[in-house]
Order: sequence, then C-alpha cells, then structure tokens
Amino acid sequence: MTDTRAQLLGLLLDKGQKALALPVGSLWQDIVDRGPAGEDRLARTLAGQFLAGEETTAAVCDALASRLSHARARDCLALQAEEEHRHAELYRRYLAKSGGKSTVGGLGKDPASEAGPSLLSPARDAILAWQGPPEAVLLAVQVIIEGEALAFQETARRFTHCRRFAVLSHTIARDEARHVAFGRVYLPVALQALTRRERVEIHSWLRGLWFACMERLPQVAPLPWASGPLARHWARAWARRRWSHWDAQLALLGISPSATQPMGADPDLAP
Repeated sequence: MTDTRAQLLGLLLDKGQKALALPVGSLWQDIVDRGPAGEDRLARTLAGQFLAGEETTAAVCDALASRLSHARARDCLALQAEEEHRHAELYRRYLAKSGGKSTVGGLGKDPASEAGPSLLSPARDAILAWQGPPEAVLLAVQVIIEGEALAFQETARRFTHCRRFAVLSHTIARDEARHVAFGRVYLPVALQALTRRERVEIHSWLRGLWFACMERLPQVAPLPWASGPLARHWARAWARRRWSHWDAQLALLGISPSATQPMGADPDLAP
C-alpha cells in the first residue's frame, strides 16, 4: 500500500477514534436534547431495519478484520465494528423510547420479541460463509451496503416526521460516510491483486447478494399495500435501477462480468 493511502487510512482512523471517545450514553443524550420524539410509525420501522443492518455489518467487520493484510486497514475495520455496535445501541434506545415497539418484520412487534424479516439477512449469511478473497466482502459492505445506507438515510429523513429520528440519522450518517471513505481509499489498490477469474466470480456473487436482499423489500416495507403484486413489481424495478448504479461503480474498480482492468491498474497475470 502506498504511503499516501496509509496516511489517509491513518486520518480516517484518527477521526473514528475521536468519535468513539464520546460515551454512547452522552451521545444519546445529545440526540435526545436536539430532537424531540414524535409519533412516527414509518420512523420506527426504518429504525428497526437500520438496527438489523448495523448488527449485520458489525458481525461482518468483526469476522473480516483479521483477514486483511494491512495493519491500518485491519484497525479501520475493527474500529468500524465498534461503531456499528454503537449505532445498533442507539437504534435500540430510539426504539425503546419511541412507543416501545419495534416494527421490523411487522408493525407492532415488541423489541424483546424475536426479530422479523431483515432486508439484509441473505447478505449476512452469504457474507459470513464467503471463503474467497476478503476484498469481495469489503465491496459488499464498504461500497454497496454502506453506500446504500447513506443514500437511504437521506431519503428516510425526507419521508419521516420524527425530529429525534432525523437527528439520530444525521449522527450515524457521519460515521457511515467515513466507512465509505475507507473503502474508496483501500480497495482500488487491494483489488489489483485479484485474478480475472476472481473478479468475475465476485461480480456474480455481489449481484446475487443484491437481488436476494431486494426480494425481501416488499416483506419489510411498512405500508399495508406493500405485499401486493404492484408493490413487488415496483420493488423489482427499483432494485434493477439501483443495481445499475452499483454495477457501474464496481466496473470502475475492475469488477464486472468481463473483468476488465480498472484504469491505471497493473496488467492481470491470470489466464
């Protein structure tokens, strides 16, 4: 890894460590002080899904950190795992204080009860079972999951009316942006070591993860009509449009069905 990239990772690590220095109780109190609670069923549903996403990402980061060869990259991922656990705790506190019910998998579930369907459940199982290059998992987490979470956080704030949820979302989005930045710094160089065959396999694997998760979208949507045929058609069309976006981002990194090298990468020595 180049000195420049190592320095950038060091800066991201320093920012993350400073953010973690504030105890979670103090961070939650700041959120409470800045954002009064409001009755918002959609916000509770989204918070439940975000909670499940944070738990998934934390488990993946915990499992993956030791597999990275670069020390600062390992430290960044271990720090991200801590932050994801912290985010999950903030969502739990939000759900406990906003009507006392979690809506993951169905409106009106108690937080202590068994969780309902999570949008990311298929990704969690497949990622934790992945035995290939660890860069594939980083692409799934740092590029797609974290990138989609950032975009969806912004959308969620536009369509919900709970001020506390908005403050919570903004607070977490700052950390998520740093996680996306880690992927942008680390991956372009790390991916150059992959063979052409590995890049093709990773593309196929990521595509499968995306559509497996998106098939669950109607199941976890908070609207009563979401399970109907029109909603399923809309969800599939939306999933195809969003995959086009991520497919283009992956292609820039040399991850595509044709596995062409990204601009400026070293020639692939694999057959």
